[in-house]
Amino acid sequence: MKTGSRPQYYRIRRMVQMVREGADSGSLPNSTDFMNEFEISRRTVARDLDFLRDEERAPLAYDDARHGFRLTDETYTLPPVRISRKEAFSFGLARKLLAHYEGTPLHLDMRSVLDKIAESLEGEITIEPDWLSEHVGVLPEDRVRIDPDVWAQLAGFIERREVIRATYQTFDGRVSEYELHPYHLIAYHGNWYLMAWNVEKKRVATFALSRFQRIEATGQTFTRLAGFSPETYARQAFGIVGGEKPIRVRLLFDPKLAVYITERQWHPSQEFRTRQYGSVEMRMETTGRKELVRWVLSWMPDVKVLAPKSLRDRIAEKLRDGLRAQQ
Repeated sequence: MKTGSRPQYYRIRRMVQMVREGADSGSLPNSTDFMNEFEISRRTVARDLDFLRDEERAPLAYDDARHGFRLTDETYTLPPVRISRKEAFSFGLARKLLAHYEGTPLHLDMRSVLDKIAESLEGEITIEPDWLSEHVGVLPEDRVRIDPDVWAQLAGFIERREVIRATYQTFDGRVSEYELHPYHLIAYHGNWYLMAWNVEKKRVATFALSRFQRIEATGQTFTRLAGFSPETYARQAFGIVGGEKPIRVRLLFDPKLAVYITERQWHPSQEFRTRQYGSVEMRMETTGRKELVRWVLSWMPDVKVLAPKSLRDRIAEKLRDGLRAQQ
């Protein structure tokens, strides 16, 4: 990369693109257009234009009659971006990882961004895409298809801080009406979730976007809960479920699960202790119970709940229900 920061190099490439688009549409871009596009000052625009002319030899000229910039040589192109082997590998892997987002509203946008980057990678790339395809693969996770309109609608409510009324189907199939203050969107295990203040229950909760049946604007705005942090909420929750009173959890896993359990990050607060005969005790503090119960049940009969008693009792109840259902 030549002189100039990466943000500047992105801007000048976009500037040339805007000039080409302006020539096609008949509306040439000017300094004000560049200022609005990149949210920068007129002085920064002037520096970028000088960089294009002096360093990149761009044949830019200002057309007084059309009040904008044009290329006096329409065949001009910026030099390709040069990337290292490591960067090329990372870029190729990023394109493969995009498969995780297929079926989500971000998929087309992300694919478009990567395609634009790929168009500029015509320089000294020292790794062949075929090598990556042959030796590296990504297995897609199970995922939920999200209505792009729902995603965009909720994103707008979050940005405007507008109160909404919604009809929502819960995990167990119940349909209820909610008044919500939408705070934040978060992706988790193939679905998208809304973090929102539940007005009736007076706490923050998460709602799967795939389960909204109706969303209605109220025209009313809200003030976000003081001190609320999506990152903090996610760290304290177990999985996507949180917002309850924290509990201190102690689980004892059989030796045959020791390697698998200890090599993964299940919760930010987790701690492990090796016990007698190779069993592993896991300790953590979390605000999420529902998903924790399902997770513990998934390891039965190779895990024992040491604490708290309320969790042990809930697990025992679920196991009894399961046995009755098999009779």
